[in-house]
Amino acid sequence: MNSLSKKIDIRKIAFTFILLLIITRKYLISFVNPNIDIGLVKSLLFYGSIAGLLVLFITDSKKTISEIILVGMCFLLYLINREGAILLIVLLAVASKNIDDRYIVKNYLVITAIFLVGALIIFNVFPWLEYNQEVHYRYMKKIDDLVVRMDYGLGNPNAIFYNMVTIYSAYIFLRFKKYNLIDRIILFGSVFFIYQTTYSRTGGYTIFAGLIFVEIIRFLDIKNIKPLKLLAKISPILITVISVITGYFLYDNTMANRLLASRPKYWNVYLAQEGNFLSIFGNHYDSIVKSLNPLDSSYIYIICVLGLLTWVLFMYLLYKGIGGFIEDDKKAYLIVIVIFLIYSFAENLLLEAGLSFAVVLLIKDVIMRDKREIDVYKFIRRQK
Repeated sequence: MNSLSKKIDIRKIAFTFILLLIITRKYLISFVNPNIDIGLVKSLLFYGSIAGLLVLFITDSKKTISEIILVGMCFLLYLINREGAILLIVLLAVASKNIDDRYIVKNYLVITAIFLVGALIIFNVFPWLEYNQEVHYRYMKKIDDLVVRMDYGLGNPNAIFYNMVTIYSAYIFLRFKKYNLIDRIILFGSVFFIYQTTYSRTGGYTIFAGLIFVEIIRFLDIKNIKPLKLLAKISPILITVISVITGYFLYDNTMANRLLASRPKYWNVYLAQEGNFLSIFGNHYDSIVKSLNPLDSSYIYIICVLGLLTWVLFMYLLYKGIGGFIEDDKKAYLIVIVIFLIYSFAENLLLEAGLSFAVVLLIKDVIMRDKREIDVYKFIRRQK
């Protein structure tokens, strides 16, 4: 019986099942026609995920002081602003505390790949199911003409890179120690091909920069270069500052809006016109405002929707986590978190639990560094 229980790890199976629920909800939100009411299904998937993760949290008797405080704070923030993004991703990190990192990343890679391939097949075999059937164009100055941008049936040319960033990052993480010429050909070749058909600058440039960063970080000893070490640790804060300045002061700048596909104009709506970026617990925006102004920035989302308190908490976790990766020379971890940090400047995915495995690993690492562990059940029995 003991040998059987060792072979069948219930917590791993539960983690995989919960992650499946989270990614299912993400794909339903992304690809189901907005006119179809799936509110109940989304709620069931969300609260089912939270409930499952809470069971894993409660049944783990040994807890660090950090995870208890972190989970408690995130629950309070959720009760205040009713936004469950950071709560969900923190609970995922806590639930993965005793699960191998490679197992976690493989789960993200396999489940995401299956869902993405499934979406591509469905929307290309049955194109009438694609709810956004607009034809997208980009003006190409060198030929002085409009060029059609492919969306692969996903409704938006940026969607393919957005959903593949998890696959690229997971592949790099798992192959890092054996990264070779074949890997480079596969990754660089696929990025170039997808970019040439979608002209998605956000995804193409970010992932291409990430692949270049892989080459640099493999040979660079960032641990012993203090300026680079500090820059890496405070980079999320710097990106937030740049995002706020861009959205607050350059929202009517023609060049900024052209380079960033009108994002500064939309960001300003959340920062100043319909909200206040200095709100402690975040702003609540009307559904019409959100539908007319896409919030394509994780940093604007965190500071405007989740609030300054959540932003401070999350920046602290990123600072500690990135510092820990550098100190322990965890280069594969550092690379994937940097890819997500850069990509999140122009897309809202940093706290997307169904995509951002790098943040799950980072928060898990921060929790595991706290050696102040207590056995909750023994402590309760003593009090009785």
